Amino acid sequence: MTDGPAPLGVILLAAGREEALRPLLIQLIVIILAARAGAVVARWLRQPSVVGEIVAGLLLGPSAFGAWAPGLFAAIFRGGSGGAGGGVMEASLTSFSQVGLVLLLFLIGIEFDFSHVRRQGRLAGAISVAGIAAPFTLGVGLALLMAPRLDALGASGPVDVRAFALFMGTAMSITAIPILGRILIEMGMQHTPLGATVVAAAACDDAVGWTLLAAVSALASGHFEGGRIVQMAAATLAFAALCLFVVRPLLLPILERGVRDDEAASHGRLSLGLLSLLLSLLLVAAWITSWIGIFAIFGAFLLGASLSGSPRVREAVTGHLTDFVTVFFLPIFFTYTGLRTNIGSLGTPEAWGWCLAVMAVAVLGKWGGCGLAARFGGLPPGEASCVGVLMNTRALMELIVINVGIDLGVIPPPVACMLVLMAIGTTLMTTPLATWLLKGSQYEPILVARGFVRG
Repeated sequence: MTDGPAPLGVILLAAGREEALRPLLIQLIVIILAARAGAVVARWLRQPSVVGEIVAGLLLGPSAFGAWAPGLFAAIFRGGSGGAGGGVMEASLTSFSQVGLVLLLFLIGIEFDFSHVRRQGRLAGAISVAGIAAPFTLGVGLALLMAPRLDALGASGPVDVRAFALFMGTAMSITAIPILGRILIEMGMQHTPLGATVVAAAACDDAVGWTLLAAVSALASGHFEGGRIVQMAAATLAFAALCLFVVRPLLLPILERGVRDDEAASHGRLSLGLLSLLLSLLLVAAWITSWIGIFAIFGAFLLGASLSGSPRVREAVTGHLTDFVTVFFLPIFFTYTGLRTNIGSLGTPEAWGWCLAVMAVAVLGKWGGCGLAARFGGLPPGEASCVGVLMNTRALMELIVINVGIDLGVIPPPVACMLVLMAIGTTLMTTPLATWLLKGSQYEPILVARGFVRG
């Protein structure tokens, strides 16, 4: 083999690969800039920046950008003609979005101080039970009322009423831990008793919700087995115990020592070797829960939660990952979801009436059920109602569930759009209502310092 200029064929091959890369680069530029613009507008409106990023992602989809400028939209996001190039780009966005969710859930887990839950574990448990039972029951009831009208709402074929009802109940039961976590972090509430209790309750809700989703998916596909569901729950609990009682005692001292020994030189950051070890374990945890059947993101959250409680490690890890995840990965996930959402499928007054019913049932189940449980648990009225509002956050975790339902043929596209609007509506109402309910409470100074309440 001799050194020398690259053959012309190699150069042309590289140029061809670059041609496939350039459209993806354009997509990423548009997505990142749109997300930042949305975040700025959201903060100006006293909303968390994540709300603006979500709305920006949806506006880039067919519901807005695709309707206003279809040619430009197709050129950017559909590969011009929507051929193979568009499919490759969509697959790339899918992969980026899933990796971003895994990293985000890990950061959410490690950011929270769960020591308060030891004193309020019973309260968090009661809130969690109410946050599943009330919305699930109401969702099933609404689905049974809606089922006879599915053909009129645009169902393209017969729908299994039992699977549809169970799916609607499951969709109503989800709380969006990633978005709830980011809202609490931006509000400065992540280290408070209220914040820790809400996140603990939401984590339990989502664990049950993902298990229900797996059961409904098995039922819809004709492979439901009660024993399999029990095995899934047992495996999840075993993995959580492994993270808490094995991984934490072994890994946390290593991370703390690594940060402390080189703190002056590294400014409190992890070495590249320790960061590689941590990221590898994170991906292993995500793979394990994906293999169990409750989705990779939950494994990331469990690992992060098992490493929480050490301010030094938390600051080192978040210093490495938070900014890049926030600026790069999350906007991709929001936009990818927006590309699969088309609000134009709601075309009749009856469809909009059912949409309002979906929103009302969702809010009543979560806000009402969790708020009452928190009040009976001893919280003051304002704080108890705030718990219900925070647990009512659904955001794009709901959209993950919706996409599963569409792929399984359990819900028709118009019903999916109703759930999308419910997810966005319940998220948009979270911060204004939560800050209003916490005025005059012990948490008001924190909100004033973060700019959510005027001093």
